[in-house]
Amino acid sequence: MVKRSIILCSVFVFMLAIVISGCGQQLKQENEQLKGQVQALTDDNNNLQSQIENLIKERDDLKAQVASLTQERDNLKKEIEAAKAKAKPAAKGTTKKKSTRRK
Repeated sequence: MVKRSIILCSVFVFMLAIVISGCGQQLKQENEQLKGQVQALTDDNNNLQSQIENLIKERDDLKAQVASLTQERDNLKKEIEAAKAKAKPAAKGTTKKKSTRRK
């Protein structure tokens, strides 16, 4: 009876070792695949971060350009209004008289 239980325990341990060693190979393969996926995702993340930084810089440059153009537009509006104001009094003083002809 003791001999039989020793044999059964030995067979069980042997089968367990085979199962664990087989699972170990699968786990190693899965681990390698996951490492590859993590590396690919890390690279994608770094690329996206650099794109974000470039877009933020471009946005800031465009905001500065818009502010500059807005200031220029406002200055031109003021110049136009000043020119119109100068032109109105001059136009009032130089009214043409109608010439009358008699036939």
